[in-house]
Amino acid sequence: MPLPESPFQIDIGASLSLTLHEAASRQVDAAIDALQAGDFDVALTLAGAAEGMIERTGHHMFGWLKQHPRALERFDKKEWISILNSERDWLKHGGRPAMHIECAGAAFMIARAASKLEEWTPKMVAFKIWLLANIDNI
Repeated sequence: MPLPESPFQIDIGASLSLTLHEAASRQVDAAIDALQAGDFDVALTLAGAAEGMIERTGHHMFGWLKQHPRALERFDKKEWISILNSERDWLKHGGRPAMHIECAGAAFMIARAASKLEEWTPKMVAFKIWLLANIDNI
C-alpha cells in the first residue's frame, strides 16, 4: 500500500552554518517563542541547551544563583545546583514518571541562557522588558 503524500516541503539537501554564538542566540529566540506559545518544556530545553553552549567567565545569572548565600544556608552546593537544574535535567534524562513545569521555571532558564550571551537579539531585549515587568508575579 503506498504512503500518503506528505504535507512537508523540506529541502533535504539544505544546510546551515552557524557560529556558537549564533546557534545559542537562535535557541534562546526559539525558547522565547515556545514560552509565548505555552510550550514551557520546549522553552526550557532550548534555553538549557543554549546556556550550556556558552562559556563565560564574567557575570552571568547561573554563576550568581549557584553562589547565592541564602540558598547555600539551606542546601549544600551540589543539592542547590540540582534544584536549579531539576526541570532541565528531567527533560534531558527522564527519571520520575511526571514533572510539573511552570512558566516561571522556563522564563528563568531563558534569562540564565541570555545572561551568558554578549550580544542580544531584539527578541531577547523584549523578553527582558517583559520579565522585569512581571518579576513580582512569578
